[in-house]
Amino acid sequence: QEDNSFVGKHIGTHTMAIATAASFMIGAACSAMAGYVGMWVSVRANVRVAAAALKCYDDALRICFRGGAFAAIINVALAVFGVSSLYICIDNWFWMVGTPLDADKIPFLMVGFGFGASFVAMFAQLGGGIYTKAADVGADLIGKIEAGIPEDDPRNPAVIADLVGDNVGDCAGQAADLFESISAEIISAMILGGALAEEVSMPNDEAAGFILFPLAIHCLDLVVS
Repeated sequence: QEDNSFVGKHIGTHTMAIATAASFMIGAACSAMAGYVGMWVSVRANVRVAAAALKCYDDALRICFRGGAFAAIINVALAVFGVSSLYICIDNWFWMVGTPLDADKIPFLMVGFGFGASFVAMFAQLGGGIYTKAADVGADLIGKIEAGIPEDDPRNPAVIADLVGDNVGDCAGQAADLFESISAEIISAMILGGALAEEVSMPNDEAAGFILFPLAIHCLDLVVS
């Protein structure tokens, strides 16, 4: 019986598994980098905003908006760079082994990128939230009940752990989640473009335009932002 599925018709199961696993690892690495950048920017921007608020509220608002804009632009740029790099690597890999794939088939091998990004985002958000809640409960029990000091008092060491958990969950988790959303959106649009091109039997050059259109749109997002 003839196998007309994508794996049976164009590539083997082992090749599909290797490409998916590699794209998963790349997506996870890019998502972790996006989360780290978001946390790095947030910490430094918060210090500058607090210092500027002592002198001028206008300066404090300007700094916080610039910090958020910088983190967002880096996040979108990482998503576009990661998806574009993965597309180029897969295309060149099949070309070097002597079995070049059509442009409308490559996005099917990039699905693992979104799963890897989602995997890291989930752990950043859940880990940060659980860590924060545990530290918050411990700080309240020790500080407010046993030591009789106010909530979030700097004399309580558990407050530091609480704030670290807030930073991981709210900053790194949100940045990684945004990266995952953008990446999944781009890859899904590329798959839809490839399916449309295959349905109407487009030439490979025209199909590549349909597939790369979502990347071009998000590149314009950077300029508009």
